[in-house]
Amino acid sequence: MPKLNLSAREQIILGVFSFYEPMTFTKVIMDLDQVMIKDLGDFARDDLEQTIKSLEQKGLIKRSVIDKETSWIRLHLRKPWWRRLFSL
Repeated sequence: MPKLNLSAREQIILGVFSFYEPMTFTKVIMDLDQVMIKDLGDFARDDLEQTIKSLEQKGLIKRSVIDKETSWIRLHLRKPWWRRLFSL
C-alpha cells in the first residue's frame, strides 16, 4: 500500500471522520479540535470544503447522501492480499 503524503490540515480533518458513522458537515465542524485548528492559522469554511474534497479524491473518505444531506464516512484501506499473507 503506497504511503499517502497528507498535509497537516488533511491529517487533522481526517482524524475527525468516523469509520462507523457517516458525518455531516455540521458534525465535522463540531468535532474539530479547536487547539489544532488555531495552530494551522487562518481556517475558513472554504478551506474545510477543499480539504474534504481532496480527501475524497485520495480515496480516504466516501460521500453519501442521507435524508437530502451530504455526509462522509472514513474508509478503511485494506492491504493487498499478498501483504496480508506474508505478514503472518
